[in-house]
Amino acid sequence: MPEKLTPEEVAILIRSRQILKDKGLPTNTDVTTVCREAGISRKTGYQWANKFGDFSGVQDDALRQEFDRLKAEQAKLKADYEDLCIENEGRKLAWEIHGVDDLLAKKNTMVSRKRRKP
Repeated sequence: MPEKLTPEEVAILIRSRQILKDKGLPTNTDVTTVCREAGISRKTGYQWANKFGDFSGVQDDALRQEFDRLKAEQAKLKADYEDLCIENEGRKLAWEIHGVDDLLAKKNTMVSRKRRKP
């Protein structure tokens, strides 16, 4: 029983059949015919296949770099968030110690009383 194909392999095979059709070659064309049509030797064809055929490494590297960038950004955001939480807790404590909420409440009631008089 043949080994199952990965989604990437299926996509490559479908794309290769489309390319063969676009170039006017039969879908069962062998490597020698493909290389002859390209004007290269079979050896060069296989060298090109090894050099340019493995896109998974390129994609993996790009994904890994993006992942590392996002991980660093997330760590920075997490540190900033923790700093802001500590700062916010400090402000809450300072307001409580100095009774700022009570002062603001008194100020708001005085303003509303002044408006009622006229």
